[in-house]
Amino acid sequence: MADLRASRCEQLTAPVTALTIAVVGCNERLPHTFTDVITAAEDVRDIAELGSAGVGDNDYVAWAAGAPATLTAMIEAAQAKSTAGIWEAFSHPQFGLHRLATACAGLPGWAVPEGSEFA
Repeated sequence: MADLRASRCEQLTAPVTALTIAVVGCNERLPHTFTDVITAAEDVRDIAELGSAGVGDNDYVAWAAGAPATLTAMIEAAQAKSTAGIWEAFSHPQFGLHRLATACAGLPGWAVPEGSEFA
């Protein structure tokens, strides 16, 4: 069901953007970025916990299967101020945010900006 995938991806756009910015900011070790990671990861986890029933996209289904635990690990790493732990969860090979980006690719808010080196 493409509409459910589109709906979930739309719900995830803002918190995933906030999470990405916060994760990058953690490299600066600014105290507020760890709090930002916790808040954004909780928001993303809330949506991931809705599951994947009815979402007909293999990448979304695969991401949703392990995302709640991975995001919990990220939250715990942020609470411990572990930049390595945050990055490990963020970039997890199966449940990291890249998998979600693949699932949501082409939808509003998920397109690679025109002219990007990644296009």
